[in-house]
Amino acid sequence: MLLFDQVHEASTRGSGAVLLVSGPVGTGKTALLQAMSARAAREGSWCFEVTGSARERELPYGVVDRLIQSMCGAGMADPFPGGLDSGEDFFVLMDRVAAAVRDFACGRTLLIGIDDVHFADEQSLRCLSFLIRRVESSGVVMVLNESTSYERDTADLRAEMLHLPFCRRLRLTPLTRADIAEQLREPFGGVPDRALVQFCAEVSGGIPLLLFALIDDLSAASDPATGEPGVNFRHAVLRSLHRCAPSTAKIGEAIAVLGDHATPELVAELSGLDVAQVDEGIRDLREMGVLGWDGFRHPRTRAAVLSGIPFPERPVMHSRAAELLHGSGASASAVAEHLITAQDGGKAPWRVAILCEAAREAMAAGDVDSAVSSLRHAVSASSGEDQRARAGVLLADAQWHADPSRAARRLHELGQDARAGLLAGPDVLTAVNQLLWWGEFDEAEELMRLTDPGEGDSGAAHLWSFFRRTGDETGLPADSPLALSGPLAAAAYLSAAASLAVDGAPSDRADQMLVGMRAGTPLTPALYALVVLVQTGRLAEAIAWCDRLLKEEWINRVPMRRVMIATIEAVAMLRAGDSATALSSIREVFDTVPPPVWGVVVGLPLSVAVRASTDLGDNDSARSYLAVPVPPAMFDTPFALPYLLALGQYHLAMGHPESAATYTRSCLDLIARWGVDAACIVDGPAGPETDPVPGFPPAEALPPAPEDGAKLTDAEHRVATLAAAGKTNRQIAERLFVTVSTVEQHLTKVYRKLNVRSRAGLQRYGC
Repeated sequence: MLLFDQVHEASTRGSGAVLLVSGPVGTGKTALLQAMSARAAREGSWCFEVTGSARERELPYGVVDRLIQSMCGAGMADPFPGGLDSGEDFFVLMDRVAAAVRDFACGRTLLIGIDDVHFADEQSLRCLSFLIRRVESSGVVMVLNESTSYERDTADLRAEMLHLPFCRRLRLTPLTRADIAEQLREPFGGVPDRALVQFCAEVSGGIPLLLFALIDDLSAASDPATGEPGVNFRHAVLRSLHRCAPSTAKIGEAIAVLGDHATPELVAELSGLDVAQVDEGIRDLREMGVLGWDGFRHPRTRAAVLSGIPFPERPVMHSRAAELLHGSGASASAVAEHLITAQDGGKAPWRVAILCEAAREAMAAGDVDSAVSSLRHAVSASSGEDQRARAGVLLADAQWHADPSRAARRLHELGQDARAGLLAGPDVLTAVNQLLWWGEFDEAEELMRLTDPGEGDSGAAHLWSFFRRTGDETGLPADSPLALSGPLAAAAYLSAAASLAVDGAPSDRADQMLVGMRAGTPLTPALYALVVLVQTGRLAEAIAWCDRLLKEEWINRVPMRRVMIATIEAVAMLRAGDSATALSSIREVFDTVPPPVWGVVVGLPLSVAVRASTDLGDNDSARSYLAVPVPPAMFDTPFALPYLLALGQYHLAMGHPESAATYTRSCLDLIARWGVDAACIVDGPAGPETDPVPGFPPAEALPPAPEDGAKLTDAEHRVATLAAAGKTNRQIAERLFVTVSTVEQHLTKVYRKLNVRSRAGLQRYGC
């Protein structure tokens, strides 16, 4: 205001002046003009203000006409009673206007303010230029406000006036931290907290329009220190965009849509402008406090800009953004975000592929909700039945990881697709896996028959044999991998996929398998390795690894991954004698995935809960877990074994040895029926350290090193031992959970290393 005071003081002595006030949108130009007018009025000056409008730029003489009419209303003689468009010579008209203004002032100071002069029509700008050159000795002060977003539109006016000695330019700049602190003093009472000043400075960029709106939002919050920009701030951002150049607003919207991928080139393509215009627009948005150097100053700023895009235009912009990002090689997740937001139902094949790839990326990172969202849109965007069926399988798998009961709703559709030949073998196995989870053995068997035997692997066979009731006639060919029998042990149920081939990996490889776990790699090897550690008595290592894995985002964020690891940890804790922690852990498991969602697998976590409660003498808890309904189909799977043993232990603790014996006998009958080594299920009197790896011969049964110095691998030792005992290749495969082909390969290598030609020859080496 010091400059204005000097100019106003000079005007009282008859010296006119012109002030050109420029600055970005929101820096307070209008407020400054109003303050000047108020001060001049208090000192007896005549004050007249008009504001330019973007919508009236095509109206000839619009701004000047409104100015003259307001002055005529205050007593000035009308300089053109016939109207501005009377056809008179321009300079004749302007001479009359200048004379009318000079006579009206009559020695009295006159303030004329033109706000948003950049919106003035061409004819009015010409008139103002004429009047400006004649105010030096008139005692008239003219104040013109212009936005830096429109500097090109007022370039001629500035060129004609700024070289004149009585014309001054005042450029407004953002408020400093000290200024912001002063503005915060009154609404928040006293000296504001430094962190609050910092927050306001970062969010508003020191632009008064944004700052005062932010202060209003923070003042309404219960705790200003933790408040966030709200509705007032959103409206202020939208006002800024409305008042800046249309190209700048378009650029802001394009940047908001593109987000982190808003390069100048992509912004230019999305907004329909050239890169030079984009660079200028980005500069304007930074000066307006909307953008910082690394994007929007606050997420709420971006949200406000997005909210200002007319609703019909949003899906079009997001669809176009998806195409641009896809063409630029952006990540699938970035492209999918726009496809989902657009919801345009486009059927281009690349869209479905991108959505499926984005789902895989999300699953690798542990963002199961995003994966499900991507795949839902992939299903709806599929252009053919094959594509839809494939996306449907991926959706069912992703939903299973979040909540198996949600995925179960898609099983009927998956079955139909499998029967229609729309699913490949691995996709069918995904459906089979979920059917087995729920104990739907007959339908699972039906779908398994639809797979090509060549597509089967030992993992699929083991999964089938683990879940399927042995002893029933399957009617499958003798050489089919699905004809194998025997349990896969805990690793099979925890895999949640038919992809793990257990080829007799020794326990000393468990650490190697765990060390190699990374986001995006299958979880199955880690689960198998953890089970190996538990079954071989390396309980402390198993617990430590579980703790480490549970801290991984890609595991912790996915409910089924988390509860699988946590269940193994609870088993390890129970075997280590820490029943209290095991019970606490399994309770967290059930809080995440309730018992009904576990399907036939529920027997294992329930057994941990019952055994831990029984060990702690908490009979009420044990009874509550035993009261949880279990599916009848569970008793056709090995998951019944730990459950029956826990039930027996509970009855024994309650003083009912007969009932305990009944449940134990039922367990042993199932063990005999399935051919499971009892030591795999029950801790022996030598303790957990003696438990062998499920399905593997105990250490003392391994053959000694061959006399000729040839080295056999652990897997070859086991095959040789069983072959020497007279077991057939199929029996060996069943016992070791490998394919017959794998057994044959091992035997070939054993015969060559030991230089023997038959099983009888193996006995000479103690096999």
